[in-house]
Order: sequence, then structure tokens, then C-alpha cells
Amino acid sequence: MRASIPPVILGTFCLCSAQCADLSETDSIASRDPLREGGGEKQHLTGDWAGRRTTLLDRGIHLQFGYIGEVFGNVSGGSRRGANYEGLGEMALEIDTRKLTGAWKGGRLRASSLWLHGRGPTGEFADDSLGASNIEGHDSIRLYELWLEQNLVDDAFSVRAGSLLADEEFAGTDYGGLLLNSAFGWPAFISGNVINTGPAFYVSALGARLRYSPNDNWCFQTGIFDGDSFDSPWGDPSVNESGTQWRLDSRQGAFVINELGLNWNTSQKDSGLPGTLKLGTWIHTADFVDNARATTRHSETFGAYFAAQQMLWRESDKGVEGFGAFFRIGGSPEDRSAFAFVLDTGLHYTGLIPGRAQDHLALGFIHADFSDTRRGYDPFVNHEQVIEFTYEFIARAWWTIQPDIQWIHNPGGNGGASHALLIGLRSSITF
Repeated sequence: MRASIPPVILGTFCLCSAQCADLSETDSIASRDPLREGGGEKQHLTGDWAGRRTTLLDRGIHLQFGYIGEVFGNVSGGSRRGANYEGLGEMALEIDTRKLTGAWKGGRLRASSLWLHGRGPTGEFADDSLGASNIEGHDSIRLYELWLEQNLVDDAFSVRAGSLLADEEFAGTDYGGLLLNSAFGWPAFISGNVINTGPAFYVSALGARLRYSPNDNWCFQTGIFDGDSFDSPWGDPSVNESGTQWRLDSRQGAFVINELGLNWNTSQKDSGLPGTLKLGTWIHTADFVDNARATTRHSETFGAYFAAQQMLWRESDKGVEGFGAFFRIGGSPEDRSAFAFVLDTGLHYTGLIPGRAQDHLALGFIHADFSDTRRGYDPFVNHEQVIEFTYEFIARAWWTIQPDIQWIHNPGGNGGASHALLIGLRSSITF
């Protein structure tokens, strides 16, 4: 299963854009650029380029560079023991049309590219179905995003169109996004049940998204995307290796997703603890083969999901340090889906260690239940479970180090496979 970029993927690399509540996915890997928040030259390995970076930002031109490298090893179980290195680089350009032109208000243009290299743990050692690393993908240098966004009616409406991704704006949780297993990001109850995981990391798709936010608490968004970003029903990543092949075909269908979000206590004036709820539905209009009868085809598949996140305790009245929890569940029809339902849940702590206020810790659990109809001709296929522990250490403002441990129970859903124990170390740098 292809990896999917998480929500707060890579910790310090991400900056949430104006999203449908606080649980949404974030804007790509290198998009947490502290200069956008007034952080200054210490937030980048290469500094402020003698003031040129700030000058460009003031003119509405935002250049972003990031790199992630990680080593994952399987120390027990799975298909075999061993370790691999993989890396992911991103270069991105964002343009604020108002700052650049002085007249075009509410516009934003983004273009980005990815450099994927190395091998991840899933295909090499673990033989799991969920994807142990959320940066694992086909070795390539590719165009990633190319879209234009426009805010309207005093920013109550937002329209984004181009080559974009659903996993950055729908169905995510911020707390769960710290974890490295792909299923904590773009959820397996979608990625495992559509063609080639849908419009998600590492291949974008032609599409459009409309968001309506009448106030700070409520938000509704809907998106429609090309049904096969790979342009290959067999999942061959080399067909669209450069990311520049855009083909719409009725046989691929369309992927449509809708989401209603509610969040509370998110402003500085609120004294309560912040939280968010999300309700979503999706449909993919391509043909899907019946799990039990290969001669039967269904003209679509669909699903629904629920996500919640709540801060439970914080160290100071207005601070971000504290303890929280997340929960998410979704399901699809068993007769045409790989997964009948998937749930993930976990705990998150910011600033657990005294003097380390920006560090993050997370503990997560996933249960992915394979469809009963698949079990009919493979009785050993039932479920896969993951327990993951990770800690993001802020070594410098521009550098994070993240050790990670994953225990994968029943990898691939096959009761005959050995449970796998993976140990990883990720390093992320903002240039």
C-alpha cells in the first residue's frame, strides 16, 4: 500500500493553513516555514540569505526547502530482518497574489516537487498492509502540487483547483499526524478501498476543493478529484513517474469527499481546552470487483468516517504544553472493500520533559479489519494491528530528530505471518 503523508508530517516542517477545523491535514512537507510566523533566520539551516528570504516573503514569494532522511530496521518477525535508508526532499514555491501584485486579493499559488529515494520497511521487511513509513514511495523526482487557491466573500469561501491532494485537507488529525505509520495520516479506510489509495502522497490528482467557513467554529468542505492519480489500474507507479501526466478517463471514475467540521476553544481568548469533531463521507465512481465473486462488478464504492481530537490537560491557561487524545473510525461496504472498518486512536503530549516545551510525544494504536468477504477464500486474512510510540526532539529550530518504535500484529492480515517489531530514526531539516 502506498504511503500517505500525514497531517503534521515531519513535525517542524508543517504549518497548518486555513483548514476545516484543527484536525485537517497540513500543507505538505516543507510548508512549516518559521519565517512565515516571523521566526527569523535561526529557523533555517541556511539562515535568512542576508535578508533576501525576508524580502522575498514581504513581496509575496515564499521559497521552501526541506529534507527528511530515515533508517528503519526490522528486528523481529515480518518476512526477514534488516534495515534500509530512505529519503524525501521537497522544493516548493508559494505566491501571495496580494503582496506580489498589490491588487489581487485572497489568491495563493503553490508549486512543489518531490525527490523520493531509498527503500522503506513495508516492502522489504514487514510485509504489512498499512505502510509503516509515511514517506515511502516510488524512487523518482516528480512534480507534486500545482494549484491556485482563491478566497472570496471576506474569506468565508475558499476555492482551490489544479493538481492537488485530498490527504492534506480531509480526514486528518493533528495529534495522530506526528506518528510515522501511514495509516495515522491518510486513513486506510479510504486509501485501502479506492484505486491506488486516492489523491494522496506521493501522487497528486487533478481536482478542485470548495470550503465554506461561516465562523471560527464551523466549516464545510467538499472536493472532487481524478479517480486514478497513477493512471494505472494495476498500480504501476512508473506510468506517471514524473507527476506531469494528467489524464481524465470515465473508467477511472471520480473521487468525491465531503466533510463537516466543528472546533471549539481555539482562540487566545477562550479559556477552555481546544477540541475538534469531523464527520465525512466519500464516494469513488469507478467499477470495483466483488470480493467474493470476481465476475460481479460494482459501479462505485463509498464510505463514511468520524474523527475527534481533544486536549485533556495543559500546563498553563493559554499554553500549548499539555496532554491530549485523538480517535478516528471509518468503514466501507465489505463486498468490494479491502478493509471493512479501520480505527486509530492515541495520546499526545507536548512539552513532557521540563525545558523541552516544543518536543512532542505520541502513542498510537490502529486496528484494520479486513472484509469478511475476503476471508471467504482466504480464511487467514482477518486484521492487522499496530502499536506505535514516537518522540520528536527539536534539536534546533531547523532540525528535528524522531526515534520511532512500531509493533505490527498480524502483518498483512495473515495469521501465519510473524508479528514484526520495527525500530526507526528520522531526521528532518528545514533549509
